Amino acid sequence: MFIKTVKIKSFWAAVTVLAIVVVAAAAVLFAFKHAQEKTAAYRMTNETQRQQFIKDLGWKVSDEYDTCRIVIIPEEFDEVYKNYNDLQKQQGFDLAEYKGRTVEIYSYPVYNYEGEQNVMMNLMICDGMLIGGDVCCTELDGFMHGLKKPETTTDSAVTDVTESAPDVTTTPCADDALAEQPQQTTTDESSQAA
Repeated sequence: MFIKTVKIKSFWAAVTVLAIVVVAAAAVLFAFKHAQEKTAAYRMTNETQRQQFIKDLGWKVSDEYDTCRIVIIPEEFDEVYKNYNDLQKQQGFDLAEYKGRTVEIYSYPVYNYEGEQNVMMNLMICDGMLIGGDVCCTELDGFMHGLKKPETTTDSAVTDVTESAPDVTTTPCADDALAEQPQQTTTDESSQAA
């Protein structure tokens, strides 16, 4: 076994080492606190948090979500999902991180979209965290854009809804609680005969 002893011969060397340790610890604490603040900004485990987020964006919606669907983000993205994820990336989200995961999509009718009717806001929640969403017009010649209000309706982020909305198989959410997996029902042959 080899042991080496180092003596610090100078007071200033000790101060320098101590200063480096303090600066490194401060940098780690700052990074940790910044990560926590970002996470807290998008935590949505209940209707109150979702409503506050929507209000902060300037949208007026119903007091409760209209529908809630449970979907599973596919493992492989087709062209439509890639385009939809591009929209999410423009907002700072990335659905690729959630491939194969179960997600709840809360939908709200939007009442203050200037010059448009039949507009919905969709919030995508996974494990109590906002991971994406959109605002879209459900009419035949509808549109879709990110969650923020566009400054003009000719915004480049506004796209034809028929090209951007992924086709998903859904299961209804269980009240306001976060469901871990969609409920699957099976029937046996004896119950089918009855």
